[in-house]
Amino acid sequence: MTMSTSTLLSLLKQQKYGFFSGVPCSNFADLFQQVSLDNDIASVPAASEGSALSFAVGAALAGRRSVVALQNSGLGNIINPLTSLVQINCIPTLLLISVRGHTDEAEDEPQHRIMGANTHALLDQLAIPWSEFDGTPQGFMAALLKAEEAFGRSVSFAVLVRKGQLSAGLGVVGDRELQVDGYPLSVGSALEIVSEALRTSDLVVSTTGFISRELFRVSDRPENFYMQGSLGHCSAVAAGVALAHPSRRVVALDGDGAVLMHMGVLSTIGYAAPRNFLHIVLDNEGYVSTGKQESTSVTSSLEAVAAACGYRAVSRCVTKAELDDAVARSLASEGPHFLLCKVNQSHSRSLPRVTSQHTPEENKRAFQIAVSRPSGGDLQAVPAGAVR
Repeated sequence: MTMSTSTLLSLLKQQKYGFFSGVPCSNFADLFQQVSLDNDIASVPAASEGSALSFAVGAALAGRRSVVALQNSGLGNIINPLTSLVQINCIPTLLLISVRGHTDEAEDEPQHRIMGANTHALLDQLAIPWSEFDGTPQGFMAALLKAEEAFGRSVSFAVLVRKGQLSAGLGVVGDRELQVDGYPLSVGSALEIVSEALRTSDLVVSTTGFISRELFRVSDRPENFYMQGSLGHCSAVAAGVALAHPSRRVVALDGDGAVLMHMGVLSTIGYAAPRNFLHIVLDNEGYVSTGKQESTSVTSSLEAVAAACGYRAVSRCVTKAELDDAVARSLASEGPHFLLCKVNQSHSRSLPRVTSQHTPEENKRAFQIAVSRPSGGDLQAVPAGAVR
């Protein structure tokens, strides 16, 4: 059974919910866009699940009944505020949890396997009552009535939503998408430019989602470590490689949503200052792999944040010529470098998944073997002292 997001919002408003926040998932269809267009519910697109829950708590303290939407992979990101803020202060919140990797469904991507098998147990361990959504308005209302009973005991409640249970509502405006698509470079074309500039010994760590899938399509090589899940942690993984192996150049291929989720790591990288590190952020101002929900990067200057955090040099690119020049300069001088490239939201229609050829374990082993190989003379062209 399938219910529209318009109906879901109507039922939430009927039960007096007045505030919405969360982190997108493809299972939610156009829910985030619908909420942003609804004048009866205040909403904020959060960078992380923990922040979304905290926004909701603030709204609840101010008298607004709140709902937080998240993927079950993000449950780990809300455990601290859920236990030390929501539960300790008895501020109940409705959680709409998109379930990936459910054990009685077809096999999902490997990053969803562990949380998919443990979502129910984790909620039970946290003493959060939950209900499986059945895809009908009647079923959703029944879940909201169970939430009412839990709220009466100052306890949060979770509604679990599966793939295909929500369909797009009516009237979503595409102006933002058209504006973003005005940037000349796509993620794929930007990665072609970056890949052509890399040396055979250069190591690459790419963030989860379409960026890893585009890199896999454009230039699959043992020196690539493709992140599966763990949104927001690509730059820290790449910087860890760079710090542990200072004789090799390391490139982090990141996205705006990922950087926003854990922006504090920029300060850590600036402090650690790996000179062999290049951080490239492909900014399409949205979460394209989950349905083109917009991120907050449109009002943020991530390159300015990186500069303030201590990166040695930062660049902002829009055109091919600008990206060509910035990549060449960054790879030929001391880092850490931060390169922000504005890209559009277009992707190849047949974008392959990394897991169609490599399991996560196979990718890890190939990358570790590539790291252990001698780098040869590839770094000789870098100016003296450029790499520690």
